[in-house]
Parts: sequence; structure tokens; C-alpha cells
Amino acid sequence: MTIVNTEHGHTVEFNQEKHVYIHNNEYVVGTSTILGKLASPMLENWKISNQVNALKDEMERQGIPLDKIDSIVINAKANARKQGDGILSIGSMVHKFCELWVKGQPFTEPSDPVVKGCFDKFKRFWTKHKLKLIESEKILYSERGFCGTVDLIAEDSQKNLWLIDIKTSKGIFVNMVHQLHAYKLAYEEQTGKKIHKMYVVRLPKDKADFEARQILYKKEHIKAFLGLLHCHKSELLFNESVRQYNKLKKGKKNVSK
Repeated sequence: MTIVNTEHGHTVEFNQEKHVYIHNNEYVVGTSTILGKLASPMLENWKISNQVNALKDEMERQGIPLDKIDSIVINAKANARKQGDGILSIGSMVHKFCELWVKGQPFTEPSDPVVKGCFDKFKRFWTKHKLKLIESEKILYSERGFCGTVDLIAEDSQKNLWLIDIKTSKGIFVNMVHQLHAYKLAYEEQTGKKIHKMYVVRLPKDKADFEARQILYKKEHIKAFLGLLHCHKSELLFNESVRQYNKLKKGKKNVSK
């Protein structure tokens, strides 16, 4: 558990294992959870389930035995989980090596060629722009009701503050833009310092070089993030009303008995 006393007078606890933030003994939603509202997990699971069932129906139509179909589906799901875990592990390791390097802390160079390749790309990016580390893995708390952990805050030779988010994904997507805007809002609110530039630094897992894309501040992007935050709060209110309704309903049944 990490305990942080923020510059604007709040105490935030961060549980690394569960990846949850706590403020005043209450959970505070993280930016990743908020951005998950862009694609409803229930809807995505429903789509995947429909696709799997369609594949199973087609294999059965082609005369593949049912036990063979089940074996194929089970193995495919297991391989997908392993692949997903591997991707997350690579991203986490790359972040860690980047953090140790910019802090000047001792470490042993990565042995995994993919991790090392991504790490070397980051070093080229950092050196190219002659950046100076200001903060890394900084926990942010916004009084609007959300938390997040920003990868890097750096300073260039003109004393401009850069907010940097490291990605090992195959592309740069709109949720990353929303995330940077959320971090900028929370960081400026918390510290009173102005972020001058926002960058997504993408470190491809293949042979391609790093992609450092500057994200320009747009009111529409921060409005979009705050809209998702309000959706989250609305969902919490709905879930609480359902809980109270079910409790009342159960109480009435017990009285009738």
C-alpha cells in the first residue's frame, strides 16, 4: 500500500496489488476504469460469445465432432488468455525499465529481446529531446472524483513541462487522448503547475522505431472524459438504488412469511 499526501491537501492510498485508490476510506475510480466506459464490457463479452457460438455452429455444420469443437474452443480461449497476459507483462516490464533508467537507479539490462527493443527505443526518444526527469509514476487525485498514475513528467531545454504516457500498443487510440487530458487536468489542479505539452510515446514490439505523438489540448477531449466520469457516477447511483430496492423487496417477503 502506497500512501501519498498530495500538494493540495489530500491523502490518497494506492493498493498496487488490487490497483485501487482510496480517499477518506472510500474507493476512488481510476482513469482506466472511466475510459472503459467507451466500450461496455458486458456488450463486448456478448459480442465475443455470439462469435464463438457462431463458430461452434459452423464447425458442427461441417461435421466436426462436438468433443473436438469443445477442445478447439477451450484451447483457443486458453491461448488468448496467455497471449493477453504476455502483452500486459511486456508493457509492465518496459515501464519499469524506463522508470529505473530515467531515475538513474541501478538495474540489469533486460534479457527479453522484445522488452529490450522497446526499452532501447525509449532511451532514443528521451535522449533525442534532451529531457530532464521531474516526476515519475506520480499518483494524482482530482477533487472532481477520480485518480490516476501518470508515467512521466519531464522538462525540456526551454523549461516546458511534458506529460508523457508510455505505450507498447500497436497504435494510438482516442482513449489515450482522453487519458492524457485527464492527467493534465488532475496534475495542474493538484500541483498548480502548467503542463505545456502532452505526448504518447509508443514503443512498438516489432522492429519499427518509437512514435512520439504530441497530443494537443482540446476542450472537447476533456469534456468527453468528464462525460464518462459522470456516466460512472450515474452507474454507481443506479447500482445503489437496485441494492436498496432488492433489500426492501427481500424484507417484504420475510414479513409476509
